[in-house]
Amino acid sequence: MLHCDRLFSGVDNIYCVFLGSLHNLSMLNKQYGLSKGTNEAMFIFEAYRTLRDRGPYHADQVLKELEGSFGFVIYDNKDGTVFVASGSNGQIGLYWGIAVDGSVVVSEDLELIKASCAKSFAPFPTGMQI
Repeated sequence: MLHCDRLFSGVDNIYCVFLGSLHNLSMLNKQYGLSKGTNEAMFIFEAYRTLRDRGPYHADQVLKELEGSFGFVIYDNKDGTVFVASGSNGQIGLYWGIAVDGSVVVSEDLELIKASCAKSFAPFPTGMQI
């Protein structure tokens, strides 16, 4: 697994954790009309919100435009949804499982997932979302 920083963004009851980097962030910021200072987490947040609110595109439409090594989790408290994705190159490992209380756990830390989810865990498929 590639070591990477975590970036956070949250506004209007939508929260994003982003791992890794986007090679085409500058181009994406221009395309979405965002400032040069917009980081990956803020971009994912804005792209998700734009696609969710302005349809008719499904929120995963944004995945097709992303280039780089990344993984992210968006929690949309307004809609009660979770959107998780990892890049198709598989360099950012995400794992998921079901905890004893029935909640879904997503992390880049395999040992944390193993400890939290006993036998109910697996690598998160690349390029996919839940």
